[in-house]
Amino acid sequence: MKTSITFDIDTDKLPQYTDSYLVQLWHIAQANPADSKDRAAGELAEHVGREIISRFVMNMRPDLWNHQGRDYYWRTLADNGKWVDGVWTPEEKQ
Repeated sequence: MKTSITFDIDTDKLPQYTDSYLVQLWHIAQANPADSKDRAAGELAEHVGREIISRFVMNMRPDLWNHQGRDYYWRTLADNGKWVDGVWTPEEKQ
């Protein structure tokens, strides 16, 4: 038995599709037997991929406070001494 299945994918509606459906479209676009020189096949895969990426980035919380202006000074102090009862005490160099 041989069966052909056709999918109609409207790239203008990608933002409206659920995440699970969008992932199915990604697999369909990647499994497309079209030649790699097929412009429409490549553009479809790119549109679906960009929608997936934009959702991922939109839903990710950025790392905050990884770098602070005071970090350099704090690390320099910590590398050269320690805090004892709220007072910074320098290391004795040998």
